[in-house]
Parts: sequence; C-alpha cells; structure tokens
Amino acid sequence: MAIRIFVLIFFLFLMQCQNDDMPIDDTAVDDTSLVGEWLLYESYISPGGAAEWKDVEEGNRYFFDEFGNYEETDFNIKIERRGEYEIKENELYLYFLTEGKKDTLGYIASFNENKTRLTLSPSYPSICIEGCLYRFMKE
Repeated sequence: MAIRIFVLIFFLFLMQCQNDDMPIDDTAVDDTSLVGEWLLYESYISPGGAAEWKDVEEGNRYFFDEFGNYEETDFNIKIERRGEYEIKENELYLYFLTEGKKDTLGYIASFNENKTRLTLSPSYPSICIEGCLYRFMKE
C-alpha cells in the first residue's frame, strides 16, 4: 500500500513539473538566417514560480556577420562584447575573451517559422532548470 501511495505522489509531482505550454519556436537555426541584427524584446524567466513572457525595455542587441563574428551591444549600441560564433546542432556558441582568456557561452537556439524571431535558452556553462528563454526580433 505504501508503494502505491509513493507512486501516486511521484506521478503527481511529475505532472506538476511538466510544462507543455512552454512557448518554444521549433525552426532550426542556420548560419544564413542568423546573419543580421537581433534586438532582445521578451524574456521568459521563472524565479521559482510560474514563468511568463515579460517585455524587455531597451534590450541588448546581437550583430552576427556571415564570417562567424558577432558583437553584443546594449540598447544604445555600445559594444559590450565581441567575438566569434558557431552553430552546432541547434546550439549557438559564442566565443569571446574575458580578461585575456577565451570564454564560451552556449544557447539552445531556434527560429519561428519565418525566421524573424530568435529564441535563446542558456545551455553552457549554466542552464535554467525552471526555464528561461530570451526572444530577439530581427531588425
């Protein structure tokens, strides 16, 4: 009897953690469509409770060129970081220097169907357990 109760509680727990409504774009990222300027306009973050999309005022920008270089700027286009990028199996890797040492950020990346919206979710070196997504629109 105790095993049945444990199994029931376990399945109830799993059902609560499942989030079938998480709005994820599902078109694969490719180098050609990534080239251009992208402005952060929404974030989907859970600080421990339910997550929801929030508008971002004056979001940062990414500029990707066709040669594998990128720049990240603030809203006013002041450069915050620059380096190289690479796409591997729907993951976008950004390589840059921090205090003279090579550093990497990884994101699970996807486009909406017409490739005008880019959705990023951190995957390396840290991940979001309860979900965090960032949406960029192509400028």
